[in-house]
Amino acid sequence: MSYSNIYENGYNHNSNNSSIDNANLVDDTVPDLTTVDVIQEIHQTVDKVPENVHGGKFDPFTPIEKKRLQNADGFLSNSYNIRVKETNSDNKYLEAGTVSENYLLIENKRVHDICSEIMDTSQLSWSPVKTYFDGKKYRNVWNTTEAGADLVVGDTVNLMLTELNSYDGSMKAGFRIDFMVLSCLNGMISNKFGWGYSFRHNMQNVNWDQEIRQGALQIAGNMQQGRIDQFARACNQLQRPLDLDKLGELRNGNINKLPALRFGQVVDRYFKEHEEHRNDGTLWDLMQAGTYSLWHRDKMTNADFVNNSHFVDGVLDFASKIAAQA
Repeated sequence: MSYSNIYENGYNHNSNNSSIDNANLVDDTVPDLTTVDVIQEIHQTVDKVPENVHGGKFDPFTPIEKKRLQNADGFLSNSYNIRVKETNSDNKYLEAGTVSENYLLIENKRVHDICSEIMDTSQLSWSPVKTYFDGKKYRNVWNTTEAGADLVVGDTVNLMLTELNSYDGSMKAGFRIDFMVLSCLNGMISNKFGWGYSFRHNMQNVNWDQEIRQGALQIAGNMQQGRIDQFARACNQLQRPLDLDKLGELRNGNINKLPALRFGQVVDRYFKEHEEHRNDGTLWDLMQAGTYSLWHRDKMTNADFVNNSHFVDGVLDFASKIAAQA
């Protein structure tokens, strides 16, 4: 068993075995090409569709198609088109991406079914949190209060499981485990302390669903509790005071990739809790202001999840650096 990048192209997580699919990704259209020869068409049937925090344009379990492309003169391309049917439309599709012949189309519902099995075998009770699907990238988030650790700041962190998939080659199929704060249900995504099990969308991984069931071992027994405790110890360092100088140092260093707009929203929420005394807050207060701002958005984008991870690990690393200097 091996860990691998959650993202197939770009953002890394627990990398040790990866080769990006030979695919040119597109957003909307492929010039001068049409689709022919339906190679793979999947119509997913479910009793209940989770609420989509990205909006209502795409059902996470909508029908999808993989078709070969051809030029206007009839020349067949080596590339294939992934099409996603829009909700409440009979014949309107989004072109999610262009992929290679070797691309293995895995539907979101299949990932959901496998992850449901994994949660069942974990012997923990899981509750749905949110579902994200923009027609290309899929995340379905669950949490449990039956596996966690108390923090010295007076709160508790629990496990959070996210189902992962994509139709444009940008993310692998699988799941990852992160953390959620009990009191405010703020999701805390950490590439440093979280873990997961995932596969590239290629034909070599055609038996991915059989292998990924082994991932159940990663959220059972001492292994998951040890990881929670490790994350809790890192969070306990966040009780350190945060003055304006340290806030500036943090912004210009560990969280410098957080977009200015999002950083402004984080700071606004932090200072709202400390209007009279702006130097009496802690790094934990900032962490909660940030994860609240990035997690509880009316309409989320995939960038919100990525920003959450950058912010969480950045603040934790900053606290660790301060502790080492003390």
